[in-house]
Amino acid sequence: MCAATAGEALKARFGSDGRPGSYTDVDHADTIALYGHNVAETQTVLWMRMLDRLHGHNPPRLLVVDPRLTPVAREATVHLRPFPGTNIAVLNCLLQQLIAHDRIDHDFITARTVGFDRLAQVVAPYNPEHASAICGVPARDLARAAELLGDAERLLSTVLQGVYQSNQATASAMQVNNINLVLGMIGRPGCGIFQMNGQPTAQNTRETGANGDLPGFRNFANPEHVADLARVWNVEPGAIPHSGAPTHAMQTFRYAAEGSIRFLWVSGTNPAVSLPELARIRSILGQDRLFLVVQDIFLTETAALADVVLPAATWGEKTGTFTNADRTVHLSKKAVEPPGQARPDLDIFLDYDRRLDLKDKDGAPLVHWTDPETAF
Repeated sequence: MCAATAGEALKARFGSDGRPGSYTDVDHADTIALYGHNVAETQTVLWMRMLDRLHGHNPPRLLVVDPRLTPVAREATVHLRPFPGTNIAVLNCLLQQLIAHDRIDHDFITARTVGFDRLAQVVAPYNPEHASAICGVPARDLARAAELLGDAERLLSTVLQGVYQSNQATASAMQVNNINLVLGMIGRPGCGIFQMNGQPTAQNTRETGANGDLPGFRNFANPEHVADLARVWNVEPGAIPHSGAPTHAMQTFRYAAEGSIRFLWVSGTNPAVSLPELARIRSILGQDRLFLVVQDIFLTETAALADVVLPAATWGEKTGTFTNADRTVHLSKKAVEPPGQARPDLDIFLDYDRRLDLKDKDGAPLVHWTDPETAF
């Protein structure tokens, strides 16, 4: 759930939750922009890769937007320190300056984007002086940052929790995407956008549709994507829910509170600790009329409220794959046996599927894989 903002921002701007970038863009970019992303603490291997560029031959210029003086900020060419919660003012200003000084790619915008005139209208009031009064960043620094972006030939932008867990998070993440789009900085080596993940398996859930969207980065609002998934699953398109946006987590708990959801299965997350309004969430989870199943590697606070606990194996106790933020897939091989009654998540779900006896439109098993390799 940490990357809900990233998923929504990517779908809104590109029609798909898959990121348009590669980690190799770090090796080719002449400008790197980090928005609320302290790479030195959150992605240490990626930071070493960036440091190799920053301390090597022909280093890229580095823009850092972060209220704190982090190790990343100390390496910055330009460091913007906005008041917490004012990211949108900073980003609107950067876009306003790029447009006002005609530092944009008109051909790319015309050929590859929609809605540019509306974007220009929204950001027009956010000149450096106006934005500075909101975000506390000196106007000259905002102008200098926009100039740095406008001079870029290969721009790599990254975003993490400093944006995602702040005011107007999704709008801010979408404006970062818009910066690369108005500059035409996408689809070429060194040009990309990383709406990063907070956990190493967040991309897996998004890629497979476990975050409420459709598998394979398919968009429920795109009829071609729905038809393609129906073909792969051999079901009728109408069997795939796609009439509206997926039910978000807080709405799910609202339904549970009202009694329309009577069976809740929680896998690998701990809502009794992590969600807003904890007293309310815990009372919902503890209802007698709610049948709660918790699948986890620990006896969490949520598991303590469960009617059934399914002990799961952790990563070293099962074979499977990890998907990086740039969609590269890595094989993770089983190292040791799971303890006690713990089982791999896939085995638990396949066992449940057998009991449900799900079928496709020809009467064949809907889930026809049996192990990690065939599932992949």
